[in-house]
Amino acid sequence: MHTDRRRPAGHRRADAGTPAGPIRPHNRAPARPERPPGRYASGAQPRRGWWRRLFTWKAFALGMLGLFALGVAVAGVAFAMTDIPAANDFSRSQATIVYWSDAESELGRFSAENRESVGIEQIPPDLQRAVIAAEDRSFYENRGFDPVGIARAAWTSLRGGEITGGGSGITQQYVKNYYLTQERTITRKIRELFIAIKIDQQTDKDQILEDYLNTIWFGRGTYGVQTASKAYFGKSVAELSLEESVTLAAILRSPARYDPTLDEDNAGRFTERFEYVLDGMVQKGWLDRSTADSVVPPTVLPEKKNNTFGGPNGYLLQQVKRELEAAGIEPAQIETGGLRVVTTFDQQAQRAAAEAVAQEFPPDTENADGVHVGLAAVKPGDGGLVAMYGGPDAVAQPFDYAIQGAIQPGSAVKPFTLLAALENDISLKSRFAGNSPFEDERLTKPVRNEFDEDYGRLVDLVTATERSINTAFVDLTLEVGPQNVFDAMVRAGIPKDAPGLLADGVITLGTASVTPVQLAGAYATIAAGGQQADWYTVASVTDQSGAVRYERQQAVRDAFEADVVADATYAMSRVIEGDRGTGTEARKLERPAAGKTGTAALREDTTTSSWFAGFTPQLAAAVGFSKGDATENLDGVGGLDTFFGGEYPARVWTAFMKAALKGQEVLELPEPAGVGEDLDPSPTATPRPRPSTPPPMPETCPPGTEGTPPDCAPVVTQEPDAEAAVPSVLGLPEQQAAQLLNRAGFEVGVDHEPTDQAPPGIVIGQDPSGGTAPAGSTVTIVVSAELPVSDQGTVPDVVGLPEELATQLLKEAGFEVAVSRRNNPVVPEGQVIAQRPGGGSAAPLGSTVRIVVSEGP
Repeated sequence: MHTDRRRPAGHRRADAGTPAGPIRPHNRAPARPERPPGRYASGAQPRRGWWRRLFTWKAFALGMLGLFALGVAVAGVAFAMTDIPAANDFSRSQATIVYWSDAESELGRFSAENRESVGIEQIPPDLQRAVIAAEDRSFYENRGFDPVGIARAAWTSLRGGEITGGGSGITQQYVKNYYLTQERTITRKIRELFIAIKIDQQTDKDQILEDYLNTIWFGRGTYGVQTASKAYFGKSVAELSLEESVTLAAILRSPARYDPTLDEDNAGRFTERFEYVLDGMVQKGWLDRSTADSVVPPTVLPEKKNNTFGGPNGYLLQQVKRELEAAGIEPAQIETGGLRVVTTFDQQAQRAAAEAVAQEFPPDTENADGVHVGLAAVKPGDGGLVAMYGGPDAVAQPFDYAIQGAIQPGSAVKPFTLLAALENDISLKSRFAGNSPFEDERLTKPVRNEFDEDYGRLVDLVTATERSINTAFVDLTLEVGPQNVFDAMVRAGIPKDAPGLLADGVITLGTASVTPVQLAGAYATIAAGGQQADWYTVASVTDQSGAVRYERQQAVRDAFEADVVADATYAMSRVIEGDRGTGTEARKLERPAAGKTGTAALREDTTTSSWFAGFTPQLAAAVGFSKGDATENLDGVGGLDTFFGGEYPARVWTAFMKAALKGQEVLELPEPAGVGEDLDPSPTATPRPRPSTPPPMPETCPPGTEGTPPDCAPVVTQEPDAEAAVPSVLGLPEQQAAQLLNRAGFEVGVDHEPTDQAPPGIVIGQDPSGGTAPAGSTVTIVVSAELPVSDQGTVPDVVGLPEELATQLLKEAGFEVAVSRRNNPVVPEGQVIAQRPGGGSAAPLGSTVRIVVSEGP
């Protein structure tokens, strides 16, 4: 039966200890007056204000739903309007790799970013899986981003823990590195998400993974798995083992924190991260637990910091870069185009060059300070530069003494006079003046032999070559014609505009200036039986696709007849094998060779340059020594009273050739052919008219000449307005340049300019620089001078400093600052990650120091 349980009005519920009954009137609040009858008499609530009706919970919910719908619509429109951009320059940047002549061994590289892309098929599956386990375990399942991973990373970050799995998945990281700039804005993050989703819809997962693995930062200045593999393990990525693959994946999160070679803290964090990656591979079913438990971290190579142009090999790379630019390849392509450059340099020969100089360089004495050596070796019949030594370090000493060091070759150019004579049917048996001094009206002054030694009234050309008799070769030059000697030198490979190269009677004494590579190239013409080829260093260039960008099309010219060259070669071989040859040191090569010594002097009783050049059928090389600005005296260096070419230059040449040719076949030199006719076949034959003994010395110079006997020179009688050719003296020492200009009939004015682009005392400019000028007028030469100490400064080390502080320190030190920016997931935004020139190096005050500032991840 239903019972009405409601209490009567005025009653209360009986609780424990309280009797039930009517409420007593005392202590009650006064009753509120009754509402007067009217609109709300029925009991309806009074109407609230309009704002209260607007913000009811129902209205709030509908409003939020509307905003959400609007947001979805806006996001949809934004997503539809977001296009996938072209890949940025950073992502496409690849290092240009320079190879030795075997096209496999790396000589060096040019790079804005050290990256070398590889296909997914070259990346071991273990490495692919390890990276996915480390960075984005749902990569193959997600749609371009991992919402769970993002939420987990955010929660971990809020709790202050270490983010092990990461917020941005592989596709998002790939989009950021490959397509976008590194600005840190919400707009960029939204674009990153939208593009990641679209990329995932349009691109195969393996392609995304390949591009990601080729662009990601691995520390040690490397981008991508290929360069990282070489940096951490010294091998190609295709050769990585399971444990090495896991190691790279573990380091990837933050190389500065997980590279185990840096310190003990890093080693500890790396071990934990290594286990984390293995656990992920087990979780994904790519590795069983027992295998994972047996994997131990491998040995990681310590970081090897290299300066691209450091050491002797830096000169090789400098020359390769110059040649690439000369071939029409833009500098930006060289730095970022991922080119593959095969050079002519032989690794064995180049090592031999550096070791020969180190082994045979004059002892470190006071006199040896400031001595320079240049060495170059050229392949006969091809012109390829096989090896060169331009100095000990291309960074500390940028001037290349093999390519740029033009000095007088002295008697090392006498073989070209032999070639000219043999071409004119003058045989090796022909005899020429051996007495010293030798005088002729066509000479401005008498020619003397070393130490004024007499070799007899007449000597044959074999003896003259073997013993380097100046008088005989000048006599021969006048007989065959200086212009013919000039032409022979140029056909062999000496530049026709070599400083000081004039068709006069003393051209055979090496009064012009040449570089070791030029002389080696000319000797290679003789070694090749008369086949001349210009020297070069770049054989081929291919791009990232394998397409040929450049290939050397070498022209080989017939410069001399083989019989002519064979006879000249025989005479040169006697320099080494003859009883009184000037180059007997080269016998230690222990294989057939031909060569020639050379010494030159800008002043009497000095040796300012000293040479040995020679060849075997497979290789021609030249070694030249100088001191300071190539005007200082070499005599006394290494304990030698006279710094002959048959001493230290021949020792360096022999040590180099012996090591460079090790393992190669021993080839014979050609047999002499007996070219030409004997101008003086026997001592009893009537000789050509020539002075056998010096005539009585007059007390004064004859009319039409000036000076003091025996140094009488013709008086220049050109009309004031007559024009004379202005020889080029660029690259010559000041004294030699002045002598050459005086010989051409000009006065000389000298200006000095402090510079670090050439050794002190070298001509770096002239006015006029060529053409003709009035005879007797002044030619002004600009000579390099050493930068004053006050004009040089030490570059502060600003790596690791904030950009503002780094800029301040560099400017306070007297340098200008140029800034470039680069994404770096390890170094905080705004911090300097690199600089050039490096900290502690010397640089001209006022020059520009370039710093690279991190933009963060």
